[in-house]
Amino acid sequence: MNVDAELDRLFGLPLGDFTAARNGLVKRLKAEKATAEAEAIGALQKPTVPAWTINQLSRLDRAGIRALLEAGNELRAAQQRLLGGEDAGEASREASLRERQAVQRLSGRAETVLTEAGRPATTAVLDRIATTLRAAAVTDEGRRLLEAGRLTVELEPAGFDAFGPVVAKRAARRKPVQPGDELAERRRQREERQRRKKELQARARAAERSAREAEREAERAEATAAKAQRVAEQARAEADSAAAALAGA
Repeated sequence: MNVDAELDRLFGLPLGDFTAARNGLVKRLKAEKATAEAEAIGALQKPTVPAWTINQLSRLDRAGIRALLEAGNELRAAQQRLLGGEDAGEASREASLRERQAVQRLSGRAETVLTEAGRPATTAVLDRIATTLRAAAVTDEGRRLLEAGRLTVELEPAGFDAFGPVVAKRAARRKPVQPGDELAERRRQREERQRRKKELQARARAAERSAREAEREAERAEATAAKAQRVAEQARAEADSAAAALAGA
């Protein structure tokens, strides 16, 4: 039995069929003496509605998922550069905008998936889908599950987890503890953790402000485009009216 293929089929089923199909798969695996695989799959919980919807998106809109993963990767890289003291504000804003656009596109498709499945596309559900998409795009495990379409639960924003590599590299550059100075080293480490925490918080807030600024710029651009469209439509209507009046004269 190709367990990987069976898992893909399982997570692509209608949500109401998941439990029975999972139990059937476990039974077949046990019959084939694949005990470890049977236990692992038997432990899988039925996906929540938002998680199930995202799993379907990973199958229906591969291009949209790839766009989100690319934007998430760029956003992680920009944020790590910010934490490293580099000037990456513009890169962070651009990546945030692309991520927001990818999430908006996928959220629109999610509403269609829910409706076609006979499930209410409430604001709360769509918000949870958007939050999970954003969280999955910037964590290694989230990206793996998102790409495979095998989420079972909703995800929360990663917080400072995405900045772990930067912190780890800086920690590796610290001097080793000197014999007989353990207490002083502990104090220094505590102070360093507090300093790094404040630094991370400040830079994360800066990145968030940059993202919000990019969102506001995009919204202003959309509003300007909409206004221009209305003016053009009004001008066309007036031109049509004038042409009709001349024709009737």
